[in-house]
Formats: sequence, C-alpha cells, structure tokens
Amino acid sequence: MDEKIFARIPLRSWRWLGINDMETAAPVDEKIISVPDGQTHTVFDVNTADDDRARRVRISVGKGARVQFVAADVGGGNCSADVEIDLTGDEATADLTAVYFGFGTRRLDYNYVIRQRGKQTSATMTVRGALTDSCDKIFRGTLDFQRGAKGSVGREVEEVVVLSSGTRNRSVPLMLAAEDEVDGHHAVSVGKLDEEKIFYLMSRGLDTSQARRLIVEAAFAPVVDKITDENLRAELSDTLRRRLDRD
Repeated sequence: MDEKIFARIPLRSWRWLGINDMETAAPVDEKIISVPDGQTHTVFDVNTADDDRARRVRISVGKGARVQFVAADVGGGNCSADVEIDLTGDEATADLTAVYFGFGTRRLDYNYVIRQRGKQTSATMTVRGALTDSCDKIFRGTLDFQRGAKGSVGREVEEVVVLSSGTRNRSVPLMLAAEDEVDGHHAVSVGKLDEEKIFYLMSRGLDTSQARRLIVEAAFAPVVDKITDENLRAELSDTLRRRLDRD
C-alpha cells in the first residue's frame, strides 16, 4: 500500500521545517463524536498493538458541555493520530491528555487541534512522552481561538524525555488567535532523564534500567490513572513495562 501524508498544520510557511513530512500506509480508523449541550463525555484512545495504526477523531462540543480525551500510545508499530476538537458552544470545555512511548524504529505522528469558537470556552492540552533508540516523532499541538471566542482560555504543554541520542524529536506548539480578549499559553520541554533522580534511585538498590522505568512510569501515571476500565488500564501498564524492559 502506498504511503501518504496523514495530517498537516494548515500553514504553508511551516512546511520548510519538515513537520508535515510523516507518511503512513496504515488503514485509517475514523471516529466522529458529538457532545450535546450541557453533557459530559470521556473518550479513551489507547494503542498497545504491534501493527501500524492511523486514526482520525473529530469531536464537536456544545454549549456548556465538556469532553475529556485521554490518549495513550505504547504500541509496537508506527502510529499516526489526527484529533480535532471543536468547542462550538459558549462555555464549552475540552481536556486533552496524552502519553506516548517511542522506541526501536517507530515513527510517531501526532496532530492535536482544539478550536475554540464559543465565548468563554476552556481548553487544556497536556502531552507527555518518552523516546529512545532511533524512533522518529512529530507532535503538532494547536490551540485555535476563532472569531467569537471572547473570554476563552487555553493551555498547552508537551514534556518529552529523551532516553538515547539516536532519536529524532520535532515538537510544534502553535497558537492561533482571530479574536481579542483571549488568554492562551503554550510550551514545550525536551530533556534527558534527571541524573540526580537516577542516582538517588540507584542508591536505593535499583539498577539503571529499573530507575529509568520507574521515572517514565511515574510521568505517565496521571494519564494512565484516568482510564476507568481496569482491564484496559492493566493492559496499558503491562505493555509499557514490557516495552521499557525489552533490553
């Protein structure tokens, strides 16, 4: 099957950075969700499979409604995710949290967009990841304050832990504002494991691999704990531990 570009930032000026270059040949799994006015809905998107995956999610959130989107990718194949959340109603809320683990030669392509259309909407996007071996990852996170979104608030952050020098990480936090009187913040943090934490854990009897695993699991825990299905949560935790211990 021919590979093709799965998701792009809709700004031509960004193309020279190489952030729209990731391709996929995996069949696309599409999901469309509507959250009616005043209701709350939680969406879990968990990947533990060994084959390549590509998914596209579109969520519309009505007046006074709230969506919580929880994503976790610890699969063994390449993974592409294109998620768009539209806060169409006034006082709508979106809380997107995601974790990923890249290892081996995995190619990871994440495109998360929250569009804030209604007045006094609230959006939070929190993404955490760990990369090792020679994996290649692109993350695009966009907060889009559209005209009519007066009084809206948006927060976006990605934290990346790099476990080896052979990885390739591209992180692009983006904020668009076509409206006055909005409050938006975005940031990216990329770094190696804290050597002081490693030393402390090793002084307590852990080896380097065990210390690394404990730190990564602790970083992922706030997202993993949001998964209410006990079997799914256990499968995710076991798969992550197996990936971390594969060496």
